[in-house]
Amino acid sequence: MGKICVCFILSSDTSEISCPDKFEQNYQRVYKPAISFLYAHQNCFFSFSFTGDQISWCKKKRPEFLDLVSQLSSRKQIEVLGGGYYNPVFPLLNSPDRSGQIEMLSSELRQTMGKRPRGLVLCASSWDPSLVSGFQTCGMEYVLLDSSLIPPSKQFYLPVIMSDKGKSLNIISGFRNFLPNLAFSPEQYLQNLYTSVTHSTESDRYSQRGSDRIVTVLLGKKLFSQMLESGWFETLTQHIQNKFSDSMCLSTPLSCIKNATQYVPGYIPAGLSSDIAQWLLVPYTSVKNRENFPVTIHDFLEAYPLHKALYDRMLYVSMLVNQCHGDKMRKKAARDKLWEAQDGKAFICSSSGALANSARRQLAFKNLTEAEKLVRECSDFHESITSFDYNGDGVNEYICQMEQYNSCISLSGGSIFELDIMRNAGNYADNLSRNIRFDGCDDGYYRGLFVDHLLENAEFEQYINHKAISSGIFSKTQFSQNVFNSQRHEIQLYASEIFSSMRQNVSLRKNYLTMANGFTVQYILKNESPIAIDAKLVIESNFTQTEAGKLYRLEVVAAGQHKELDAYSDENTVLRDISAVQITDTESNISFIFEPNENAGLTFAPILFMRPDAFGNIVPAGLTFTLSLFWSVNLSAGMEMEKTVNFSIIPLHKKQNKKS
Repeated sequence: MGKICVCFILSSDTSEISCPDKFEQNYQRVYKPAISFLYAHQNCFFSFSFTGDQISWCKKKRPEFLDLVSQLSSRKQIEVLGGGYYNPVFPLLNSPDRSGQIEMLSSELRQTMGKRPRGLVLCASSWDPSLVSGFQTCGMEYVLLDSSLIPPSKQFYLPVIMSDKGKSLNIISGFRNFLPNLAFSPEQYLQNLYTSVTHSTESDRYSQRGSDRIVTVLLGKKLFSQMLESGWFETLTQHIQNKFSDSMCLSTPLSCIKNATQYVPGYIPAGLSSDIAQWLLVPYTSVKNRENFPVTIHDFLEAYPLHKALYDRMLYVSMLVNQCHGDKMRKKAARDKLWEAQDGKAFICSSSGALANSARRQLAFKNLTEAEKLVRECSDFHESITSFDYNGDGVNEYICQMEQYNSCISLSGGSIFELDIMRNAGNYADNLSRNIRFDGCDDGYYRGLFVDHLLENAEFEQYINHKAISSGIFSKTQFSQNVFNSQRHEIQLYASEIFSSMRQNVSLRKNYLTMANGFTVQYILKNESPIAIDAKLVIESNFTQTEAGKLYRLEVVAAGQHKELDAYSDENTVLRDISAVQITDTESNISFIFEPNENAGLTFAPILFMRPDAFGNIVPAGLTFTLSLFWSVNLSAGMEMEKTVNFSIIPLHKKQNKKS
């Protein structure tokens, strides 16, 4: 066996939303000491991975850093890896978006550092065999994957070469088990690494050919900063030069590929990094995959529906952008916004943060809305509603493209599960549901807009105290379509259920009439049983928010009097005789107005959702503001009642609105 080539790579991965303060903090704490160390130690080799945002920030704020990186790269002391500009999850993207993101980052690196990257890293090592051809076409020679994706039969510490449709790509393993533990000395670390590699390769079929073996280790910013500050990395470099020079060396992945004399032919199936895959079998719970069956990004999306909803929205907007024919400048701007929305951390959980990252998702939704708005501006836009399988669940949804908004209505619960406002706002229906393990109760339904409950009076008391309801119907019911008229922008849905312990048949006709600035929703509730019904009809709407402050302002007209209410009061608030409700997003200056045809009751409250982080701590993961209109239902056998709610979306002028 030849030498063991150790390749350390500093990851660009981050759980936080990109912002100048964070970039500056990382520069001072990590990148500046790293480049100073490497400049002073010419025998030390290292690799970096950057996102496009990091490069763009450095060009404006720290150009001297890029000059030094370019110098070190020109003397082949460091390698800068490529990828997608916004660190996307590549298997989720259409081919034009994949190649566009790679080319965008590669061009940025070539312009600033003089060299195009030849290798790339993937967000969460999300891999699919179909990527081989696209990566190779983009000029990539290798990809770095988490070692958990490489079958044991191919684990020889050598490049795995995979072919697809006549094109080949090298695959290098990133070994999580070789991450340094600073509790052990650098000499112990090197000795353990050497022993482990030589023991597992001493009798393999490549051992007699004297090939160098490759050990690639992807370091996080925190660990690497500790390695530098403690002198651990400097000592490790000295030990390799002085004590292990005959058996080990520091190198870069591209150098190892160039000098490789043997490759392991293999097929790597679709998969996902082990630190993310552990959260898939049981949502929000770390469970080891003992079946050793690879899990994929699509398994993750099925386990976490809010991320799947963002993916569905992204695919839809990608289709609009790619099919757009018109103003080239606007189309390019729309594509840029689409790519920005494809930031991987909006689609996949972070192994070091809350598993439901509401802020990142909302930022992605906002960018997608901006992309759709630009497409509308460069094409002949007409308001429309269409019916097709939007989310790939085998059942058609209703997509309403109106002047003020884009919305999606599901037959599941007959509710609005997506509401994107064209005035640069996110998806107001992007809400979690309560989970008994973390929130103390289970909702059992999706918290969208116009979610309907028919509740017994005793259970209604639980509902207004924000406790779980078990026997409420229609919120969990699969509706059927009665009428769909795309010309009149009308959707008529129907559901029939069994109500209460007395097993009473009850039906609900729910009719949506969509308009440029909102909806009219009509309810016709009928008692199909021979026994009178005494209940409450509740129409619930939930508005997501991504910050803990008082984002929403609430105003009502009660008994003919206008009132402004404390939307975030700790008390359980129940009002009567309500003829209008206005909830205003003070951040985006958008108001939503509910006007029932008959005065109703009102209850409202903010609901905080809790979820675990990677360390088992239960942390805030999302916040929604819920408001519900309700009416008493007293229906004799065979009788029916009708309620109508007009829902309007009103963009406000900033001077009219003051944030609470």
